Amino acid sequence: MTAPLQLLLYFFLYAFLGWCAEVAFAAVTTRQLVNRGFLNGPQCPIYGFGMVALLVTLGPWRQNLPAVFFGSMVLATLVELVGGWLLYRLFHTRWWDYTNQRWNLGGYICPKFSLLWGLGGAVMLTVVHPLLARPVQHIPRGALLAVDLVLLAGFLADTAISFAQAAGLTRQLRSLDELGSGIRRLSDRMTEHIGTRAMTVDTLLDEQKLQLMLAAMEGRDNAAALREQLLELAARAGAQRQALEKLARQRYFGAGRLLRAFPHMQVPDHAEAVARLRTATARLTRQLRDHMGGRRQK
Repeated sequence: MTAPLQLLLYFFLYAFLGWCAEVAFAAVTTRQLVNRGFLNGPQCPIYGFGMVALLVTLGPWRQNLPAVFFGSMVLATLVELVGGWLLYRLFHTRWWDYTNQRWNLGGYICPKFSLLWGLGGAVMLTVVHPLLARPVQHIPRGALLAVDLVLLAGFLADTAISFAQAAGLTRQLRSLDELGSGIRRLSDRMTEHIGTRAMTVDTLLDEQKLQLMLAAMEGRDNAAALREQLLELAARAGAQRQALEKLARQRYFGAGRLLRAFPHMQVPDHAEAVARLRTATARLTRQLRDHMGGRRQK
């Protein structure tokens, strides 16, 4: 039976290998280097938990390939289901979504990926793990304990930071929704009083258009109140733009990284805000890339 200290090290090793597989898959499919996974560091804990579960339950059956395949399929699918559900309950966010896959369950799991988990688990248990187990088994207990403690400390710190960043992303989405609602309400009132066209965030950020709207209010009923609300929304739009620019720069660390790490992320309570955030960060990312490209040419 595998010792607890060895299991902990295997957790970190397979979390790292899972992260490598996710990054490689994203590089092949999107032609971009993306730091995949919920955590900032190079690890995807769901792979670590999955492999530890396989080692504990299927270790004695390692020579029985059909049992390993079906057992891996069931256990890995269960880990994915529980992990997806827990993350949704914590952040009201679907970090991955299989809704478009046939016979999916709540968008968390689907037969297609369950079969892939079964195949992957069989390969890991019968081919990869024996190769990793040989050197791990020869690590002295004291050294193994030290390595585990260092990795565990880094993992816990990264988990705390990543949870805070995910919560920050949720607050950013809520703020975007509130700004959009405020703009729509003010736009309706201004249309009623001064006949302006529908107002957008870009309108508020355009100084010339903003001044024209302020000038159009002069002498109108409730002009002072509308003017105050317009200036307040313009200030909030400016702050939002600065926040979006910060997110656009966070390619490998921070809340902005989560948008790239989970391209199919769904937030039912803030679906419109997610769409606007993705569009805005994509546009700002292109602008930053063009700006950096222009500076290099100079």
